[in-house]
Amino acid sequence: MRHFGFVLIICVAFIEISNGAAFAQGTVDPSPERLVFPTEKGQKGFEEWVGLEKGSGPWADYYKPTPLHMYWSPKNHYIRPDLSAFKDLFDEYASGDCMGCHEDVTPGIVMSWKSSAHAKPRKSAKFAEKTRAIEETSGIKIEQVTCSFCHGESHDELFLPVADDVCKKCHRQQVEEFASEIADGRPSHRASWISNVVVPWYVEGFRRGEGYSFIGCDQCHPAMERCDGCHTRHKFSADEARRPEACYSCHMGADHPDAETYSESKMGVIYAMEGDTWAFDKGLNDLDLGGPEMRAPTCQICHMYNNTSGKWGHNVTSKGRWRMGTFPPVQVEYKSSMKDYPYGITIPPLNKKIDLYDGENKRKLERWLEVCNNCHSGRFARLWFEALDEYMFAAYRKRDEAQLLVEECFEKGWIDVNARAPYPMGDVLADKLGIKLLGEGVFKALKMSKGKIPVVGPILGVYANFRHDDGNPSQIETEYGNMWFWYALKGYKGVAHGQQDYAWWWGWAPMVNQLSRIKSQHDMLERVYNIEAKLGIGLGGK
Repeated sequence: MRHFGFVLIICVAFIEISNGAAFAQGTVDPSPERLVFPTEKGQKGFEEWVGLEKGSGPWADYYKPTPLHMYWSPKNHYIRPDLSAFKDLFDEYASGDCMGCHEDVTPGIVMSWKSSAHAKPRKSAKFAEKTRAIEETSGIKIEQVTCSFCHGESHDELFLPVADDVCKKCHRQQVEEFASEIADGRPSHRASWISNVVVPWYVEGFRRGEGYSFIGCDQCHPAMERCDGCHTRHKFSADEARRPEACYSCHMGADHPDAETYSESKMGVIYAMEGDTWAFDKGLNDLDLGGPEMRAPTCQICHMYNNTSGKWGHNVTSKGRWRMGTFPPVQVEYKSSMKDYPYGITIPPLNKKIDLYDGENKRKLERWLEVCNNCHSGRFARLWFEALDEYMFAAYRKRDEAQLLVEECFEKGWIDVNARAPYPMGDVLADKLGIKLLGEGVFKALKMSKGKIPVVGPILGVYANFRHDDGNPSQIETEYGNMWFWYALKGYKGVAHGQQDYAWWWGWAPMVNQLSRIKSQHDMLERVYNIEAKLGIGLGGK
């Protein structure tokens, strides 16, 4: 810790300089083969280095990222630090002595690395065989995977590794599996940063000087091509990534309480009681499921079993049927405008309803049943999925009832959209996206109103949980946003993971309570409007 003063100086120096001039670009010679972003458009938006002068993706010109974005999306934003404050350290340690220097400056990183298979690639017969296989397929001789392999030979070329440039050299199969999530669309790990920065409410927050408010979103939606979301730095342990806790830090909370529902389900309780004895040192394809090696499933067992191959791998979305529960199913007969979803919008994944019983989703269900049949009878497992689907259909009928009430408030003029801020980025959405992506109806509505239109319900109406700008959204819109994006999804996760308390008390019960609040708000707005009409004042008196 004797160099703590230098660390403090460099932090202060970065904060000062990051507000003005940019440092040198932090990139490495990229692999010409891009698996994670194979298209030119994707590479330009999410891999082209822009420093901190622009954002990521299609809205890059509309906001400047916070300095932490260097770590969330390093291909876009990483800037090498100014190391002039460390001159004494460079004089003390020989060039290339990364370990010696960093044992002083960042000892935790070095200790983590020393416990890793990167430091000891032949620490057991099993690891020696894996290392030999990697050497054979990659053509790389491996004694140790040291700092320079992942970060460059010197500070002059320092970079942060991503899968296509570094991890793929040794772990090609895993990167290919990860990149195969492209076929499944969003939501997915591969598209986590895309999902974060393309939504209009995110960019609107930056336009209004509130970019730091999204730090929670950024932490769970970084560019997952870094791999360290599951294999944490600098140990990069497969054993660790096979445990449910590896998923908990992101897959939790109001809209996707996976950690809460799994850990308090019978599966999670068995894991809590017995997990210390399970064979997490084994690959998922080598486990004896249901026995002493793993008596109950983990997140990884259920979600990493691949729809295409029938084996476990690094694609976690291939069996996704409900797609997080946020897209309306065709199996429900709607009375609200959800009957017209997706309103002509052609932007994936907003461009269609879900058909739970089409050929593709039927095949996915059979793959789910293959996993469940390791521990349950086929009849029980099939009935459970049937119950999940029926629960969700019923929840969507409640959402539809609520959405109809909210829409009436706008149709009758009880809420004045002209007296409040437009929909996030609504003033530029039409010109930016165009009629082909938005569809004629949405395009014309945005264009003519300059974004001052009501947007409620799945999925663009979720902005009600992220923004409040000059009276937009109103209370009834916020209540509806909480109903479908919080409580309905909590119930969904409760049923999906077999956690009864979330299915009812944190899901269905508060969801219908929200419907009561929405009905009361609807009736109050109607009464106020009618009173104002009689008095010749306010909205009713216009």
